[in-house]
Amino acid sequence: MIRKRIEGFSVFPLVTVWGMTGLFFFSVCLTIFIRLSSDLMEKGSFLFDQKVIDTIRFYASPAMDGFMVFMTEMGSSFTLGLLLVISMIWLLVKRQNRWGMLVYFITVAGGGLLNFWLKSFFGRKRLDDNRIVEADGLSFPSGHSMASMTYYGFLGYLVIRSKYKPLSKLGLVILLGLVILLIGISRIYLGVHYPSDVLAGYMAGSVWLVLCISLLEIVYVYKENKYPSPKSMPEKTEGSIL
Repeated sequence: MIRKRIEGFSVFPLVTVWGMTGLFFFSVCLTIFIRLSSDLMEKGSFLFDQKVIDTIRFYASPAMDGFMVFMTEMGSSFTLGLLLVISMIWLLVKRQNRWGMLVYFITVAGGGLLNFWLKSFFGRKRLDDNRIVEADGLSFPSGHSMASMTYYGFLGYLVIRSKYKPLSKLGLVILLGLVILLIGISRIYLGVHYPSDVLAGYMAGSVWLVLCISLLEIVYVYKENKYPSPKSMPEKTEGSIL
């Protein structure tokens, strides 16, 4: 009886804290994206774009060119598609987490479709100034930035839900965040995106990511309440990819 009370008082405040944090993060990202979108439609450009481009390109060198090409490939459709398939197989075979696998696919694939629709809606042409690599299609929001946020962001969520030690989780989440950041910077460095495209991609990807994670958490809570046995506890059997 005492154990049940302790569990009851420890779980629900935690759910509330994470829920409020997620809602705040969602609101901030959505607000920034709406502001960027409205300014783009009204003005067509942003004053900070050129300043950020000049700052990033100040560090240009042959070695940096190669590094940025590598980082941009980490956010390409081919790389993320391959990593997604591997992640889904791992979730299904090793973790028996069918819902996690399904929502991971919805997060990344759905984010790609959302990005395509947003680009078509805004119709912003790509930056065409000293390109190091070629890129086709429209520009706003950045597909690489949005896709990296959805894939690596969801992977970070799985790491947080894993049974790793807190310091290991923190290190992995910081590493994934750095990968996401560098992918966005690489798009600016290589001359295929405006900084505002990258920022909008991060914001749109974050909004979609929070929605998908919330969906999965609702599924976990439902399963926990319906099947309150140790084997069905999501944090023990379904929250980890590693």
